[in-house]
Amino acid sequence: AFHDFSRDAIGPVAAVALHAAVAGYVVAGILALVALLLPARARMSWADGTGMSATGALGVYFVARFLESGTTPLQNIFEVLVLSAFFLALAYFVATRIKPMPALGGFAFPALSLIFMLSFLLAGSAGSSDGPLDNPLLVLHIVLTVLAYGVFFMAATASLMFLISERALKRRLESRIVASFPPLESLKRLVNQCVLVGLPLLTLGFLLGFATFSASDWGALHHNPKILASLVLWTVLLATFVGRLAGWLHGRRHYYLLLVGLLLVIASYVGLGLVERASRQPVDTAGRV
Repeated sequence: AFHDFSRDAIGPVAAVALHAAVAGYVVAGILALVALLLPARARMSWADGTGMSATGALGVYFVARFLESGTTPLQNIFEVLVLSAFFLALAYFVATRIKPMPALGGFAFPALSLIFMLSFLLAGSAGSSDGPLDNPLLVLHIVLTVLAYGVFFMAATASLMFLISERALKRRLESRIVASFPPLESLKRLVNQCVLVGLPLLTLGFLLGFATFSASDWGALHHNPKILASLVLWTVLLATFVGRLAGWLHGRRHYYLLLVGLLLVIASYVGLGLVERASRQPVDTAGRV
């Protein structure tokens, strides 16, 4: 299915760039896991170099796609998911350049590979879009929302590492893997910064999106998995921010909420997406799909 849509839906430059990006992230994910689990066999810098090349290839892919089709990729569910992976990669490289956190790659690169695999399995082909967007507010809405997703994925990754590291410290478990994790304070700061960045981005994205809604859009709101998943994400980010500010969330609750929120976002997006896809499949006169 991957090669079919690459050949039929996108140009040769974009196809090559996308193949290179996917292969690069898979290799980076493997290298990162080996560096995390068996540090004597591989270095995280190898995964970083491979992941950076893959991110560059993904950037070339989107430049080629926008030159080919204008804003059409922003209408396609597969490419929106891939764009979220691109922003997650950018968030990772920005965060690790500001504060070196080598072990973070052991979680970020496998997550990037997983996003691509889920995109291929659940999002359909890149040819199923509604055409280019002619409303700049809607374009900005999509970009800001997807950027917020990338920041949120980074917050969830750092939250998972925080909980693993804190548990190991409390139980006095000696592990080379946990020993390579960033300090708890660095992970805590990264999570807080991601929430402070992601919430305004998603709020502004919602305001711009709702400003372009028609009466029919409001009526079909509960059938749109992208909007409902984003509402779940916005609720989680708002609850995290308000809970920390008011003192309701303390200790590990802050990080558990973000991880539960991630599962809710994935469940709402995937579940509603599968229901929507099933409802669109043709049915013959005998009632068979």
